[in-house]
Amino acid sequence: MVVCDVVNHRTLVLLTNNFDLDAQTIGDIYKSRWQIECFFKMLKQNFKIKTFIGTCENAVKIQVWTALSPY
Repeated sequence: MVVCDVVNHRTLVLLTNNFDLDAQTIGDIYKSRWQIECFFKMLKQNFKIKTFIGTCENAVKIQVWTALSPY
């Protein structure tokens, strides 16, 4: 699938096996996921979180709030 990045004036080719969604939707999903990955990378680098013990929403929230509470 091909998506046009109007901000950076580039054309991106995205590989996916989901043929039900259009290219723009797939591009938006990739962009959202990248922002989430950058957020967790920042958390791990700046706070005392080495690994996330639980993966459910509540477990991640507890670990993030515990790391942020001293600040």
